[in-house]
Amino acid sequence: MKRIGLSLFCLLCLLLAGQASAAQVYLNVPASVNAGQSLEVTGTTSGANPGYAFDLVFYDATYTKTELARQQVVLQKDGTFSATFSTDGLTAGQYSIEIQEQGDGIFGSTKKPVLLKIVNRTADLTVSSPLTQAYDGTLLVAGSIKNYGNAGVQLTVKTAAGDSVFSPRYISTSNGAFSQRVPIHAGGQYVAEIMDNTSYVWTVEYTVTGGVATTATTEPSVDEGRTYSASATASRTAPAYFAVATLGGAVTITTSSGIDWVLEYIDENGVRTTVNNQGTSAPERVTFPAGGGTVYVKVAPQLYTDSGRVTLTASNVASVAVDASVASKFGDPVPTTTQASPLPLWVVPAALGALFLLRRR
Repeated sequence: MKRIGLSLFCLLCLLLAGQASAAQVYLNVPASVNAGQSLEVTGTTSGANPGYAFDLVFYDATYTKTELARQQVVLQKDGTFSATFSTDGLTAGQYSIEIQEQGDGIFGSTKKPVLLKIVNRTADLTVSSPLTQAYDGTLLVAGSIKNYGNAGVQLTVKTAAGDSVFSPRYISTSNGAFSQRVPIHAGGQYVAEIMDNTSYVWTVEYTVTGGVATTATTEPSVDEGRTYSASATASRTAPAYFAVATLGGAVTITTSSGIDWVLEYIDENGVRTTVNNQGTSAPERVTFPAGGGTVYVKVAPQLYTDSGRVTLTASNVASVAVDASVASKFGDPVPTTTQASPLPLWVVPAALGALFLLRRR
């Protein structure tokens, strides 16, 4: 009997030892980010299964802790994950990235918050050229940067559609002041990006009135594509997956509203993008160029407590279809928080009770 009791005791120790080796997670977050630039967050894990899903939460920690945004991430085969957060309009201060899991989770004490700083020097730039200018063949971009000196700045000018007008080029500064006339061929909206020697970027929007827009003389496309929709139920643990066959040209994909949806898509180049800019009252929407291939889409609620039917609408496409097999494109064995589950609470007393009874015999 002693041998049997000893065997049970050893088995219990092995079970408890297995629980002690919890999964671990490590966050990679830049120490500082300029306001307006994307915050890229990556991470690695050990002891966790591919397909495990959890949230990355972006907080303002300057005075009181305030949630700004959250994204669900899914572990890939190599144990890595990534997410991108917008910093548009954020003030200078201290922020943090934290991990949140459903229930007790598996990462234990390794899911430590990581602090970072947002740098906002918007007030350091004074724009001296008019924001609205009459068309004369050039756009005047002029201003000064506080306490900058003669280090020069890099200037880029684009149309509102993102077409390059003035490729990134360094121009001189005198005591922080700069001025450049940029050749343009039509009136309209223009965006100037001014970058200093610390890689901080200011964005200035200009309007040019008058002028005749130059247009291509090519014939318009006979078929600009149609709009199609498809619907499926979705929750955080069981997202909806869609395949969108494009025709070439600009494609717009929109979710339904009523639930705070998170939209992810993989384009024809294999680039994965997350769109999460709205709440419950407005749909998520994204427009991107396509070349006639298939785009894969995943939609899930922002909150674990939400679930419902989502309608995905796409314009200038050949078709939209619900397709569960698309989950594999996202590395999902369908996102699940099921993991090597913790030892049930009844196992310990049951094993000890069995050991006690055997000893009494």
